[in-house]
Amino acid sequence: MSEEKDAIRKLIMLISDLRAKDEERYEAHVNFMNETIKMISAIESQMNKHWSTVLDSLKELNENINSNLDSLLTGINPKGLRETSKSLQEIMDTMNKSVQSMNLEKVLSELKVLKSSTTLEAQLAQGLKTIPIGQSPEQITANINLNPPNGVSAPTIEESEVYGFVPGKKKKKKDEEEPHLMKPSDLFKK
Repeated sequence: MSEEKDAIRKLIMLISDLRAKDEERYEAHVNFMNETIKMISAIESQMNKHWSTVLDSLKELNENINSNLDSLLTGINPKGLRETSKSLQEIMDTMNKSVQSMNLEKVLSELKVLKSSTTLEAQLAQGLKTIPIGQSPEQITANINLNPPNGVSAPTIEESEVYGFVPGKKKKKKDEEEPHLMKPSDLFKK
């Protein structure tokens, strides 16, 4: 029995040691849980402080957006926009018409130039056909100070013709032309 008593005593000692260790672990667990709760509450208080700041900032931003949007919407006048777009469309139409008229004027002026050059060529060709046999046509030269037939002076660079050389019959009459009467000294010039 004494052995059994020793065994029971050892068993009781082991159980008390286990309980003591268990209590230490329990206390450590309780302390850890209390510290965890304190940390969570500290985090919560910090989040509440910052969350209120964030919410205040968001409310202020929302108010600013609403006020700016209201001022922007009151500044936009749909009727004014329609009138502006109509006037811009009218300006574009006017510009298109003016460009078309300018193009038409350019085409007409080019047609006049082409028509005058073709009539001049036709006159020259007709003139060449009617030259009698034994006569040769005069050579056309560009401003070399030769006197053309009928006493008409060749056009100079200062009074150059717009469409080329125009015969005297076709030119507009100037107020003062050379006199038709010849001087006696003109007979001896050659």
